[in-house]
Formats: sequence, C-alpha cells, structure tokens
Amino acid sequence: MAHVTLEVVGKVGVITLNTPETYNALGPQMSADLLKAVDDAIADDRIRVLLITGAGKGFCSGAQMGEDIFASGGNIAAMMDATITPLIVRLRTSDKPVVTAINGPAAGAGVGLALAGDIVIAGTSAQFILSFVRLGATLDGATSAIIQRAIGPFRARGMAMLGEPLRAAEAEACGLVWKTVADDALLGEALRLATRLADGPPAAMAMIKRQIEECWAMPLADVLALEAGNQAKAFVTADLREGATAFVEKRAPRFTGR
Repeated sequence: MAHVTLEVVGKVGVITLNTPETYNALGPQMSADLLKAVDDAIADDRIRVLLITGAGKGFCSGAQMGEDIFASGGNIAAMMDATITPLIVRLRTSDKPVVTAINGPAAGAGVGLALAGDIVIAGTSAQFILSFVRLGATLDGATSAIIQRAIGPFRARGMAMLGEPLRAAEAEACGLVWKTVADDALLGEALRLATRLADGPPAAMAMIKRQIEECWAMPLADVLALEAGNQAKAFVTADLREGATAFVEKRAPRFTGR
C-alpha cells in the first residue's frame, strides 16, 4: 500500500497521507513519499492547486515515535532537515496555492503540515495538538511562527506549554482555520475551494501568496514598494485584461495563466 497517493482531479492535485493505522505518522518512508508527491504536484503543469488530507480518522500524528527517534540526540536536527523542513518550505514557497483538509487530529509536526496550507479547512472532529511538551521536546514544523501569527503569542504559548488540544470549533473561532464543516462534507468542500482557486489567475495567486508570507515582518515602506511592484507585474498579464473585460461584460472570467 502506498504511503501517499496523488490524484489529479481537474486542475487540483489531491495528496492523501495513506497510513491510517498510524494516524498518518511522518515516518521516514511517509516523509519521503510525501515530499515526492508535493514535488510532483508542483512540477505538473496540469495542477494549479494542491489539496492535502489524511486517510482514516486522523490527519497526521506527527513524527513516528520509536526508539530510533528518541535515541537520535543532536542528530534530530539532520533528520528534520531531511524531512519536515523541506516539506514545509516547498508548501510555503510554491507558487501554487495549497489547501489542507484536516480530518481528525493533527499533532506535533502534523500541526505544522496542517497549517502550511494557504487555506485550512477542518472537519468537526479535527484537533490541533502541540504535543511536543508532553515528550520534553520543543516546537518544530514552523509551528513556532505560524501559530502565533494566526492566534497571537498568548494563545500560542498556552497551546505549546500545556499541550492541550484545540478543537475544530475553537480553531475556527480564534482564526487558526478558514472554516469548519461536518466530517462527511470535508473532502467535498475542500475540493470545491481548491477548484475555485484553480480557476483563479495563477500569477496573481502566486504574488498574493508571497506578499502575505513576506510582508508580515516588513517595514511599511517595503510593503508598499513590494505591492506596487507586484501590481505592475499583474497589470501586464493577459489574465488582468481578461478579468477587466469580464467585469465590464458582467460574466465570470476565464483565466489562462498568461
């Protein structure tokens, strides 16, 4: 059985973590297969949007626990550099939008993977658990930055230091996820959102994604300069002309990526 599957649905690459017996834990093979699936989807010209979800009753339980990981000592940094680090970087820096559909618990580095999506949608059974502290470990998977950006440092400290789960409804209320839906509607709603993104203007989507990622810590003058430069790039695309024409003609635009 494949640890990760990649299916092309229209213009959406649906990536499914597929070891439900471990709640899709990020063991060495899972991590390698997931990174390859992400790279394949990014490189595939048919795919405009990635959608990541998990098989079974959980999204991702984080690193696969075992004697080898606990005995790794300082070598854990090299293990992370080969697994979770490149995965998060690929998802956050790809020009293609990423939707994550969180079915059930996401724990440890699985929270980082869940929140690497540009749009995060959660089923009602979803939970976000920074379980590191329960093991005497510290945060990874970019959770140190992503969570406090989303919900503020005080809530982030509570999640990280107490290790208590943040349930789907609470995650939506505090802005950690875009929306929550019934578990049985999760994949359909996630695919609908991904398809909507895939029908959008790819160049503008890519620039919007980078602006939101980069402008967080920029001085105001640099933000305004980046916005002006990107707007100049957007305004010479065929998609901009199509969007303007569609607006005047009161019809849906047909973006081509040019």
